[in-house]
Amino acid sequence: MEKSAKLKRVLIWLAVGRTAVGILAIVLAKFLYEDHFLWLVLMRPTKEVILAGAFLAKKRTMPGLLIQIVIAAIPLSILGVWLSYYLGRLHAGELGKEKLPGVAGRVLPAKRIRKLQRVLQKKGSRLVVLGRLAAFPSTLVGAAAGSSDMQSRKFLPADAIGAVGAIAEVMAVGYLLGSFFDPADPKTSWLVTGIGVAAVFILFFLLGRYLHRE
Repeated sequence: MEKSAKLKRVLIWLAVGRTAVGILAIVLAKFLYEDHFLWLVLMRPTKEVILAGAFLAKKRTMPGLLIQIVIAAIPLSILGVWLSYYLGRLHAGELGKEKLPGVAGRVLPAKRIRKLQRVLQKKGSRLVVLGRLAAFPSTLVGAAAGSSDMQSRKFLPADAIGAVGAIAEVMAVGYLLGSFFDPADPKTSWLVTGIGVAAVFILFFLLGRYLHRE
């Protein structure tokens, strides 16, 4: 029992650390963007950061940067959600309550996770995969899967497929937008880029809204 409690605390603080690193990346983004972009990806491998990296790789004609972005994105983008899965499994009995106490309650919002459990029960692995491709809380899906009856042998491969698909998806969009950038006409190019990014994230949002339906 004591070992289980220690493991819970360790995993909770790992999740807190992951969130803190992501926030620090926002603070440092201005300084990392130009010359240390891979650190930004490593610290915050979100869709918008990966898309910006692919755009940058095409704009600067640096194809090798694409592979480096994929390698930098994988650790936190995949392992962070898997951490949430095991947190959900360890706290499965407690998530039936209104709210978990202390830091655990912030990392594992019980009400939202219970709602995702119901959605997951209806949509199964499809939700795990498509949720990665949309504007969707994949970490909470991981916690919902861990605290429900979805086995790791089913969740982990589905999430890995979705994560790799999401990285490929936004990199392709970013690279495509970068190919339209014309240094001779930067104002028009940035306008086209802005419209393209907005359209893509609207689609992500709409898919996310669809997946939220129970």
